[in-house]
Amino acid sequence: MKKTKCIVCAQVKGKRVCKINNNTLICSLCCADIRNPDCEGCSHYAQAARYALEKTQQSASKHFITRIDPEVDEAVDRALTMVESGQLPAGESILADLLLKHPDIHSVQYAMGTVCALKGEYEESIAYLDKAIEIFPYFVEAWFNKGMSHQKTLDVGKMLRSYQKVIELGDPAEDFVRTAKETMTTLERQIHADTGLSLEAYLKSMDQFQEAFVAMENRQWAKALTGFQKVVAVNPTSTQSHGNMGICHACLGHKQEALAAFDTALALDPDYAPALSNRALTVPLKDGEKLDYEFQSVEYYKDQTVKNKSL
Repeated sequence: MKKTKCIVCAQVKGKRVCKINNNTLICSLCCADIRNPDCEGCSHYAQAARYALEKTQQSASKHFITRIDPEVDEAVDRALTMVESGQLPAGESILADLLLKHPDIHSVQYAMGTVCALKGEYEESIAYLDKAIEIFPYFVEAWFNKGMSHQKTLDVGKMLRSYQKVIELGDPAEDFVRTAKETMTTLERQIHADTGLSLEAYLKSMDQFQEAFVAMENRQWAKALTGFQKVVAVNPTSTQSHGNMGICHACLGHKQEALAAFDTALALDPDYAPALSNRALTVPLKDGEKLDYEFQSVEYYKDQTVKNKSL
């Protein structure tokens, strides 16, 4: 990977397009150091101004301060440069030490999240990136890497939400903003082709699914059933929602409704194993008898995708 030095300091890798320096690349430290009203129109300037305003508005009620330490940021850039050049253990060791000393600096949390993603540790990566975003909500690069990690874990809803933030906050000229837009456009077309839903309707149905799933985990069968019914009202092709409705009905003693829900799930996907096994458990029940269901959190289609990729 070719590395371009910051046009201002010529010390570390340039990562941000600088409008007042003829759209050349500069590092984050120089970006913060030379930022001035002439930068108006740049997404990084807009983020800083927006954050400063929000910080001022909230400072009366609670602490809302992002600590910036140029020496720490320089050490972070040096460590990430080592990682990119193949010296991952050495770079990670520097970042681990920085994390112990400066857990309140967003760039440190971000860097550890980036390293975890490079190692394939995507859940850990998301945890660090979430912390970076908690400290600095307008950290576009963190939102982008978070989206990529969610993409690797096949969490489509959270991936799309993360990329939406990238597009909302980022500079359209940045490569990662264009990548986020392209990914979302491709998925939006696929979602519409598969379900007939708009992107927003699809995301809303996913949020409803998650709420219903949490109720199901807590054995709140009636609440979960209502939630899954809302999902299929918007997205009738949601196989998992129909299957989960079958479980809820069975656990509430609604045998016939449960069988009908399982049959709908199997009509959508004849190989949907959870519906096959849960239907078999429901058939012997007497009318009004409740299924004694031992809940197991299963993400069937995600697990199948991962399994197929490993073959």
